Amino acid sequence: MKALRFHDYGGPEVLTFDDAPIPEPGPGQVQVKVSGAGVNPIDWKLREGYLKAHFPIELPAIVGREFSGTVSKLGEGVTNYSLGDLVYGIAPIGTTAEYTVADVNAIALKPFSMDLPDAASVPVAAMTAWQALFDVADLKPGQRVLIQGASGGVGTYAIQFAKWKGAYVIGTASQKNHHLLMEMGADEVIDYRTTDYSQVVTDVDVVLEAVGGDENMTKSLSVLKPGGILVSITTPEPTEQAEAEGKRAAYCFMQANPEDLRHIADLIQDLIIRPIIDAVVPFNRAIDAQKESQAGHVVGKLVVDVSR
Repeated sequence: MKALRFHDYGGPEVLTFDDAPIPEPGPGQVQVKVSGAGVNPIDWKLREGYLKAHFPIELPAIVGREFSGTVSKLGEGVTNYSLGDLVYGIAPIGTTAEYTVADVNAIALKPFSMDLPDAASVPVAAMTAWQALFDVADLKPGQRVLIQGASGGVGTYAIQFAKWKGAYVIGTASQKNHHLLMEMGADEVIDYRTTDYSQVVTDVDVVLEAVGGDENMTKSLSVLKPGGILVSITTPEPTEQAEAEGKRAAYCFMQANPEDLRHIADLIQDLIIRPIIDAVVPFNRAIDAQKESQAGHVVGKLVVDVSR
């Protein structure tokens, strides 16, 4: 099969289109003929070796963690999926390839209202937002939530989830994306390029921090009310500083969960949640998509259509 791989850690120049063995499903796994592969910041962080101390990978490695596609082979003991099922989810090996394998507890049937390649835009960002807001922060109706990096992959889902939950939603984003975020339900949007949010936002119950940086963490803590919680998906959480201020800080690293995927699919199918896709590019432009993701400022998600 064709696959986008890297044989050594480094920048985009280490990415190559290779012929690679088609992976076989083990017990409790399915093989999937990939249609779409989502592009996420973790892709370049893994490729450049920033995470190898915590998430070692075997080289050469295929790029990507999330996918959508068609079940093409069943591993031993798999009874809840059938050949031909259209699924989406997270794979333990790379997904920017013609085939991948995934554990059955990391996939679900894709939202039927979405085209198959587009569904690859959902799993990582949507589950990260879901788990950060609901599992870690325990967001309640009527609470005030600040979402940093609101126009990114996680942010666009977080705004919609928080609004669906009944929260008052504030987002930070560049001016050009304000109209989109208001359409998605944001009550306020702050242009981080012209306004210091820590000077205009107060008494927040939850901050979802998707930008990173120690200075930003300090500012995020400053807008929380006593007992409020800062949930980071980037920089390690400032636990001691939060405790000294009578607040809380936590780090959220998304874990694949089939129940979350099913809940999210239902919300998409019911037109309550709208996935935001910046672009869908053909397989031969997968390296360009990785470069664009690393450069930042993607609105929503990028997807590689492996089928074309």
